[in-house]
Amino acid sequence: MVALKGLEQAMQQEKTTQSTQDLVDIRHIQIRHDLPALERLEKYLQDIQNPYQFLCGNVTVHVRFLEDGNALSTQLKHYFSSYHH
Repeated sequence: MVALKGLEQAMQQEKTTQSTQDLVDIRHIQIRHDLPALERLEKYLQDIQNPYQFLCGNVTVHVRFLEDGNALSTQLKHYFSSYHH
């Protein structure tokens, strides 16, 4: 659960713009289908480093949520627990 704890820190960092050279390209992230959902999620968070700000090719992606909406951790848990290859 170490990576999940890093979401809070990443959420604070998302308010500042990182240099694109420090961002991870999501196209290079591999989802391990052989792992249980929580481990897939933690592996993804370790690999992406900042789920609020990353690259997709030459495009910088900034993820934002409404204050009264679901948190990123909730959305990611739902995605990885329902993800089937």
